[in-house]
Parts: sequence; C-alpha cells; structure tokens
Amino acid sequence: MAMFATAIALATQLLGMVDASVGDFPRLDGETGDSSRIMRAVNAAGKGGVVWFPRGEYDIGSMLVVTNSSSLLLHKSAHLKAVSEMPFVLKYEGRTPGDHNLFIKGGDVDGNGLAGCAHVSGFRHFTMSDTTFRNGKGVGLQCGDPTVDCGYEIVACNLYFICYKQGLAGNVGLLTYIGDSHFTDIVVVDYTTGIRDMKWSNRFTRCHVWGAKPEVLKNSVAFDLRGADAVLTDCYADTSMTGFLVKNAARVFNCSYFNNWVFRMDNPTVFRHEYGRLVVTGGQFSKCSPNATLYSCGEKAGELVWRDNSIGGFSEKEMAVLSRKLGKPASSGASAVLKLAE
Repeated sequence: MAMFATAIALATQLLGMVDASVGDFPRLDGETGDSSRIMRAVNAAGKGGVVWFPRGEYDIGSMLVVTNSSSLLLHKSAHLKAVSEMPFVLKYEGRTPGDHNLFIKGGDVDGNGLAGCAHVSGFRHFTMSDTTFRNGKGVGLQCGDPTVDCGYEIVACNLYFICYKQGLAGNVGLLTYIGDSHFTDIVVVDYTTGIRDMKWSNRFTRCHVWGAKPEVLKNSVAFDLRGADAVLTDCYADTSMTGFLVKNAARVFNCSYFNNWVFRMDNPTVFRHEYGRLVVTGGQFSKCSPNATLYSCGEKAGELVWRDNSIGGFSEKEMAVLSRKLGKPASSGASAVLKLAE
C-alpha cells in the first residue's frame, strides 16, 4: 500500500511537470512508426509546454521537427531510433522570445546509421542533459547552423556519444556553431572527430574523447578547435591520431593525451597548432606507440604559452619543433612564452 501511494504521488508530481505525454497519443490506423504520434503530443503541449516520453522504443520514420518551443523530457530508457534515411532524428528550433528555460533532458537518440541524431538551434539559453546519441550519420549532436542566427548559451552536461555501426567514418560527435556555451561531462566514443567547435568563447570541462574502432581511428581528431577563445579544462584526448587540432585562439588547462597501443595506432600527433594563440598549462601528455609527435605548427600559428606540462615517452626528435621554439630541450615542467609566427 505504501509503495502504491508513493507511485501515485510520483505520478501526480510528473503530471504537474508536463503538458502532454506521448503515451496518451497511440498510433492511428495505418501508422507503422511513431513520428506522427510524437508530433501530435508536441502540438498538444502547446507553445512553451513540456512533453513527456515514457520508457519504450520509438521508431522514427520521418524527422521530428519541434518549432513551438516545447521542451522534451524523456525517460532514461526512451529510445528514439531512425528507421529510414533523414537529415536528423530530431530537429529542435527554440525561438520563443523571453523563454529562457527551454530544455531537452534524458533519453536515447539513435541515428541508426541512417540519420544524424539531433540538431538544436535558435535560442537564448538552453539546457541539454542526460542524453545518449548513438550511431549518428554525419553528426551526433549539431548545435546551430553556419548560415543563420543560431542563438547562444547552451548549458550541456552528462551527454554520451557512441557509434558501433560500420560505415560511419568521418562523422562528428558534438558539432557546435553556437558560442558562449558550457559543455561539461561529455563522453564521445568512436566518432571520427569527437568535438568540433566552430564559434567563440565556448568552455569544455571534463570532456573525454576516445576511440577503439580502426575505421574511425584512421583520421581521428579528439578536439577540433576552430572557434575563437575555446577553453578546455580537465579534458582527455584518449587514442586519436590528433589529440588537439588548434585552428584559432585556445587555452588548454590540465588536459591529457594518451594513445592506447592495444589498438595499434602509430605516429599520432598530440598538438597540431595551425592558427591563433595557444596556451597549454598543467597537462599530462603520454606517448605509448613506437612513433609520435608531441607538437607541430603551421606557418600561421600564433603565440604559444607552454608551462608546467608533464611529458612522457617522447624522443628528442618527436619533440623537435617544440624544443626549437622553446630554445631548449622540452622536458617535464618546461615553461616558456614564445612566438611561433616569425
């Protein structure tokens, strides 16, 4: 009786939090998938409402497009899976003026090798949390768009990206064209590029990118930093051909690189510095393959600040570019400020 009373209390609490439940919208005669009934629930929730996805399997045959700024609350075992080709399983456009509490929380969005998982854009402050993005074709989660005003200030935490299907090499786990955002506690597994930042002033904290499949390791990049003033703190580039690809000003604090030799990936590069000022402090960079490069730079690379980093296993040849710019052999705890573009 006590358990029943608790269940009633929880149900009442949930009903107070949501405006529509997908469970109340069954498939209609002739419908073989769940896209249409989900959209009926979204429309029923109304502008700025909250839609609940109960636990279960949802076959997505056409892209879910949310334009009424309904937030989405998913049971942790609500599994949205693409069953036909489409750009994304979910496209979310949050454009309600003055509503700064929009969110997508929970669930499992599966591109199934047929679609990107999710595309979100067009908001001013938005929360994403506790969601898994599987088998994204092209991209797992795309924030914003390069051609239109995309919004700003995503707060994203506890997102998990994983690919286990074949034929998806070249894809990106997290791709953001939105700036002024915070990405925290992100794990990306077996996407060719783990995180690609295309905007400005984004912060990445405790993000772990790693790979194990030869198909995606071949040209893999853990962190592809193209937006201005990206800041990485306590991030981990774990087994990728390039750990940190720096194409704009970036700061990298207390981060690590490791190459798990069990996957036989030889001759990786920890830092490829192509443009902008780069600050690297307090890092731990370990070589575990026969050949590797700690640091390389292009002709347009800007200033480098290198302080208090622990370096393990690299030969003098593999640190030659860094040593030459430091003006002395690179070693654990080496500290310097220098110009790369002369």
